[in-house]
Amino acid sequence: MTAQTTRRPERAQETRPRMVRYWIMLATVSHVLRDRGFQAKVITGVIGVVALAQLGRDNQARPVRRAASWYSKLGVSEEQVARVREALEEGLEDSKEMLGLDSEPSGR
Repeated sequence: MTAQTTRRPERAQETRPRMVRYWIMLATVSHVLRDRGFQAKVITGVIGVVALAQLGRDNQARPVRRAASWYSKLGVSEEQVARVREALEEGLEDSKEMLGLDSEPSGR
């Protein structure tokens, strides 16, 4: 067997550039994760998302509380207030269905 007749495995030639690409990506990701500016942006973003989620939750609860307090000022019983809460929550669920939103979080 001479050098001309032996065949080199072509798979090894494909693997090397792929491995080099993976090492470059790994080095880039590790560099980005160690960057203080990136860490600050991520922390700020997480705080912002949590704040917006709390605002959204408060905005949904406020009309129910307002209606309940209004009915209690009128002298309506707790049973009737509970029925109003259920009706408002059903209305919220119906509007989510009309918009095509999931009522349960999908965990994505």
